[in-house]
Amino acid sequence: MSETLYSARWSGPTLIEQGKDQTFSVSIERSGAATTITSGTTTIYKPGGEKLVDAVAGTISSGTYTSATIAAATTSDETLGPRYLIQVDLVISGATFTFYNDAVLCAARLYPPIGQTDLVERHSEAANLLGAAVSSLQQYIDQAWRDITVRLYTDGVPFWKWRTPSALRGVLMAHAFEILFWDYSTLLAGDDRYREYAQKYMEMYEKDYTQLRSQIDQDEDNILKDEMATGSAVIMLSSSARRFKSAGRDR
Repeated sequence: MSETLYSARWSGPTLIEQGKDQTFSVSIERSGAATTITSGTTTIYKPGGEKLVDAVAGTISSGTYTSATIAAATTSDETLGPRYLIQVDLVISGATFTFYNDAVLCAARLYPPIGQTDLVERHSEAANLLGAAVSSLQQYIDQAWRDITVRLYTDGVPFWKWRTPSALRGVLMAHAFEILFWDYSTLLAGDDRYREYAQKYMEMYEKDYTQLRSQIDQDEDNILKDEMATGSAVIMLSSSARRFKSAGRDR
């Protein structure tokens, strides 16, 4: 008899910020329902296969496993970069299931540069849906953000090194609108304008993605090099490297 195929709902590579206390979570479900998990542990492997964290117990709530805190001291002296590996072992219905996800040790994570306010300001139709159909548009921003960062990652782009978050405003807004209006084109059958909106924003998203440009902190040392990252390559700039300053000192 084959094992049950549970869904481990990873949203992309796990980003672990160097020298910072943090946790990560993963939801496990089957047929749309949260799974009853008895216990679980986290093991994190370095790129060379050595264990950074060894079978440390986490917590469970409503089908979601949350790791124990990864202490700042655990990662502070480790090498930045991808190819870290997370192993989560969960006991479900008396059997142990192992779920993997790749991870990146980074200096800082990248955050979405738009919010619900931006969607409403850009497209009044979003305001009409807000309140009448949904209480928040955040779910569409979150889904679009996951899609874009995973796409960049699978294209081999280290998006966590990007230091121009505003460069992602257009592509994120277009994809969020695409998802939103496709959703309502099916919910509100017979209203073709939502399908037309969705098609328009889908084309805009694809165009904007190919034109992405961002300053990049290649070595994650808070120094911007003479290069700019794109969705698939790196182009050189003519300006000299620039250093971020914070609180009156170099970072």
